[in-house]
Amino acid sequence: MVDNESGLLAGVADVAAAIRRTEEEHAAALPLLPREACAALLSEARDFTWRRARPIVGEGERRVYQDFELTTDFPHRGAYRELARAVERLIQAALRAIEPPPLAWDFRVNDLILQRYPAGCAGITPHRDHVRYVGLVAIVVLAGTARFFVCDDRAGSNAREIATPPGHMTVLRAPGLFGRRDRPFHLLREITAERWSFGLRHDVGATRPEG
Repeated sequence: MVDNESGLLAGVADVAAAIRRTEEEHAAALPLLPREACAALLSEARDFTWRRARPIVGEGERRVYQDFELTTDFPHRGAYRELARAVERLIQAALRAIEPPPLAWDFRVNDLILQRYPAGCAGITPHRDHVRYVGLVAIVVLAGTARFFVCDDRAGSNAREIATPPGHMTVLRAPGLFGRRDRPFHLLREITAERWSFGLRHDVGATRPEG
């Protein structure tokens, strides 16, 4: 369904530019998928098995509230794994195009998650991705309308909105990129139309997914 040569809207130079922006801006977004590709992915997901996310993660000041459904069960030869491979190749090529190299190891997608936020839900409060997700985090929006922000802390200080309409991919800096260890805080709110997002990560504690 998706081919890195012709099916994606972004090229190596586009993704490399977005990755460079994350060094100071923490995150950047760019067009990736045409409308018909998003529609095909949504169609495949209709029969997936979903579960509710834990409503509260962490304790005390580290508490994060989240309101969405998720699945991590993807067919081995389905469109989602095909897209993951295409994005992995594109990101790898983009990283090679940057001098000096911003990452000391090969970026590998081995953690996939599809999240569905119903219209009117609370989204997710300011949080950071787990420290085991390294290099960068990629999030591809397939449908919906919501407001995505990066911010300074769990209170949401100095929140900066990044436009993430359907078909766009957001890249967020993760430990190791540009030699940095910090992880950007980010949040999602004001979901006015059901939002679907596909997350792709390099989990140092996991094996590569089959397919």
